[in-house]
Amino acid sequence: MKYILILMGKIVAFLCKLIGRGSNFPGEFVSIFDKNILKKFRLPKKVIVVTGSSGKGSTTRIIANVYKMFGFKVAYNKEGGNQTAGVITTLLKNCTLGGKVKTDVVVLEMDERYIKYVLPIINPSDVVITNITRDQPPRQRHTDFITSEIKKGLSENMHLYLNADDPGIQKFALNVKNKITYYGISKLKTSYKNNLFVALNSPRCIKCHSKLNYDFYHIEDLGNFKCSNDKCDFKTPKKDYEVTDFKDKTITIEKNKIILENDMLYNIYNTLAAYSVLREAGLDKNKICEYISNLNKDKKIFNRYTLNDREVFVLNNKCENSSTYNQSMLYTYNDKGKKTIVIGWQEISRRYLWDELSWLYDVQFELLSDQDIDSIIVAGPQRYDIAVRLKYAKIDEKKIKIHNDLYDAKEDLLKSKGSIYAILNFDYVNDFNRVMEDLK
Repeated sequence: MKYILILMGKIVAFLCKLIGRGSNFPGEFVSIFDKNILKKFRLPKKVIVVTGSSGKGSTTRIIANVYKMFGFKVAYNKEGGNQTAGVITTLLKNCTLGGKVKTDVVVLEMDERYIKYVLPIINPSDVVITNITRDQPPRQRHTDFITSEIKKGLSENMHLYLNADDPGIQKFALNVKNKITYYGISKLKTSYKNNLFVALNSPRCIKCHSKLNYDFYHIEDLGNFKCSNDKCDFKTPKKDYEVTDFKDKTITIEKNKIILENDMLYNIYNTLAAYSVLREAGLDKNKICEYISNLNKDKKIFNRYTLNDREVFVLNNKCENSSTYNQSMLYTYNDKGKKTIVIGWQEISRRYLWDELSWLYDVQFELLSDQDIDSIIVAGPQRYDIAVRLKYAKIDEKKIKIHNDLYDAKEDLLKSKGSIYAILNFDYVNDFNRVMEDLK
């Protein structure tokens, strides 16, 4: 029966590939006939799982592609199916009829809520947890809930990779026997002393709940922290891998340099997480840096170009996740020149019918209030909600331009001055770029 099911799954996966769809459907299809099909696969010793509120797709991409550059045969869910069915689909595409996965390494991006169903079965050797932030409130509830859901899938034989700069992520290191590798960033020119963000994911000590003191911040509550209670030993853990310098899209790790695809802070952390996994696998650090630097650039998340003698920054964000927008706010804030800002989306979520907007008030729009802003163009179904939030941030109402969609905003974009920062949900990026092309 197993052989027939796997053969059927392979045929379905092939047909889906022909029509350019199906990151989940083959896995869903075979699960109809055997809900325990995941147990039928035999995986290699090296199975790497990457999870977290954001950054897991980018981190997975770097790990998988660098392994390939080293000559390893790799299976990973490139198409993005990161739930149980997506994992089954990936394994179906890379296994024999007997269920043996024919690769040296399996690298899987995994949704946080599905970790508890998949990890106890596939028993990965390595688990990267990029971050836990407020994300999709109706589905993910709270950071403590997501943390507890991920913990249900972990066992002590799994090697954990944690961001040392994140106080909340240290909950995975409390009272566990796992091998833990910490990565983080030293103080950079972009670091700052006084907190710029009101809505923090982990504002207090995870041991005694006292206030955390910081030597410096990178963003939100990421930085060099220590519990204010002298009797408590909670502080930033010692880093195994650390970015010691960052300049002109180039980071330094272990005295080697990596050229990044963009200079956003999240990209440093994603790259550093991937680097840590690859180094712990015993791969040559010089080659790792060379291969990461030579990876094809992914412009879906960040893009920068010049149009009509103006710099254009396309910053892709995730609705229902304030931390991604706060990254864009900080990036925009650090540019002190004149700027025009574009904010909008087509849909808040495809998971449910209602429009949940509480996360919009966790975005630190106040960082824009004292900037040299020519105008802020808001577009899309929630344009008035965005405009109201900007008014609460004490932004001059005269600078807020409201439009039905981005195409309707062409004239204001043409009249505007300064660099353009498009702070958009992913579903508005293509529309924005088409409008920019029209403005040539």
